[in-house]
Amino acid sequence: MEQPSRRQVISALYTGGGALLAGCTAGPKEPNDTNETDTTTTGDGETTPSGSNQSIPDLPEDTTSNACPPFDGTEQVICYEAVDPGEVPIVLVPDAQSVQPDQPSEFTLRNQSEQRFETNFYHWQLYKRVDGDWYYIAPRSWPEPLTPLEAGEEHTWTVTVEAGRISDGDHVKRVEGMESLTIAGLGGGHYAFGTDGWFAASSHEESIALASGFELNADPLQLVPTEAVTETEWDGETLVARSTRGEPDGETDQRDTYILERIDGSTTDAEQIIIEQVVRSEQLRDAIALSKKHDASRVRLEEFSRSIPPFRLQDAHTYAFQGDRYRVTAIEGGSS
Repeated sequence: MEQPSRRQVISALYTGGGALLAGCTAGPKEPNDTNETDTTTTGDGETTPSGSNQSIPDLPEDTTSNACPPFDGTEQVICYEAVDPGEVPIVLVPDAQSVQPDQPSEFTLRNQSEQRFETNFYHWQLYKRVDGDWYYIAPRSWPEPLTPLEAGEEHTWTVTVEAGRISDGDHVKRVEGMESLTIAGLGGGHYAFGTDGWFAASSHEESIALASGFELNADPLQLVPTEAVTETEWDGETLVARSTRGEPDGETDQRDTYILERIDGSTTDAEQIIIEQVVRSEQLRDAIALSKKHDASRVRLEEFSRSIPPFRLQDAHTYAFQGDRYRVTAIEGGSS
């Protein structure tokens, strides 16, 4: 019997082990269906009642501001700019609202109520506002423990925007953490840092978002291919590029193909994206950057993908970016 390839093993994990993977990805929090009294299990393994006999703390009605994103799926957004920080039961407080690269900034979640606030310190969220619209930036995945914030307590995230060398081809590292966060791949502009959760007397279906806006004083990002792209050549009107990412399963394994086509946008719906999102997808970044650099309407990027389906692209996807529209598809290595 032949030893299964890495690709076959990964495929088995996705088809048979979804429950194992679900807690590590950007999926929604799922409630536990139970007829017993609601409880909360903390990081040290202790289980405590949810406090369902308490009433939910009163919140002001007008707590939104254009300084913060709408946070889809939440009952209410409490934006620091819209409230008196000392008069609300829970609030996210920045130590400064003008941020410089490589200088740490703190965002502190303060529970000023008399009730526990259920949240996940790993699930901080970063958005950017461009031309009045909000775009989700990070994180791309996170652990999903419950990290309750007790009444009267606070939790601080220390955020450092790394200047980095994105314009020199450095890739953007994924960020995961619950206290100290170093985030690269951000150009200047208006951002919001936030999180969400719910009071113990309510439920995850009545979650509250907490956020604060800030201005990042930095140069705009420049879109260039990553240093993983080592060779390019023309095949007719198609620009073919190869990257050093990934490794073959064996001698017969072939590179997967990521295809980007610049298309007429008059009849095609597309997802609008910004450069801070593009640089976080290595294949999309390389393909668009090469298309712009070489004025290529079609780019074929070949590399060994680590996922099933290749590049996690089940179906074609269309993006709108800087005035152009692009359709991306993927072909598994060895497929015609």
